[in-house]
Amino acid sequence: MRVGVLTSIETRHRYFVQRVRAAFDLVAVGYEQTGYSPADVSEADLEVDEAAIVAAHFAERVRQERTFFGGDSDFVLDSADCPAVSLEPGRLNTPETAAFLADARVDVLLIYGTNLIKSPLLERFAGRMVNMHLGLSPYYRGTATNFYPLLNEEPEYVGATIHLIDPGIDSGPILAHARPVIEPGDRPHTIGCKAIRAGIDRLIEVLPAWHAGEREPVPQWHVSGTRLYLRKDYHPRQVVELYEKLDRGLIDDYLARAHRVAGLVRLVE
Repeated sequence: MRVGVLTSIETRHRYFVQRVRAAFDLVAVGYEQTGYSPADVSEADLEVDEAAIVAAHFAERVRQERTFFGGDSDFVLDSADCPAVSLEPGRLNTPETAAFLADARVDVLLIYGTNLIKSPLLERFAGRMVNMHLGLSPYYRGTATNFYPLLNEEPEYVGATIHLIDPGIDSGPILAHARPVIEPGDRPHTIGCKAIRAGIDRLIEVLPAWHAGEREPVPQWHVSGTRLYLRKDYHPRQVVELYEKLDRGLIDDYLARAHRVAGLVRLVE
């Protein structure tokens, strides 16, 4: 199985590539510069103390990612065996990127953390693209879908979904779900990094069986009130709201009821 990866450039994305390379025959990597920066508050009309909370939130993300992933997060260097390219904003969904992957004779294309996959990649790799979506589809789809379950006081929906890519947003048939173990004292980025690790572990576990035809993907089921979040839905003030809820005991309250709500979330095991 010749594996290609399209991902982004942060520590978590580089760690993903290194884990994939250790597990599979990695033959091509594209690192996309997405052009999206949720940490930017320059146009957000925040009070000084609110801006400080947002800045601390994203600084903590960097710190926790270094703690969880920093020991194995180097960029894969371009080589004859595994060509690696940097994709500037706007270059992801281009004939050149599709040709780069095809020239490497990619059998399975793994996606994590890129912009939305569109033509010509959708057609060129139809049925051969697997996404690691950080969030539990079909309940939470789109962007920041391990942030919004916390904001909505629903930590039971934090996790990762391994699914085939279709033209929708995180809507393709599911190979597996993964969830982090949430513990007392956890904060947004420890929970998020645990979810990333759990998702990568699950991907590595199920991908060979799916590729061998031994694991059937499960079509996503209808959920009343499915939450779809796009980048336009985000405002930095939501970060401030989340920390207010955390300070009021969001995680402890969840842990006290976790056994009662666990069965409400259908998962592909």
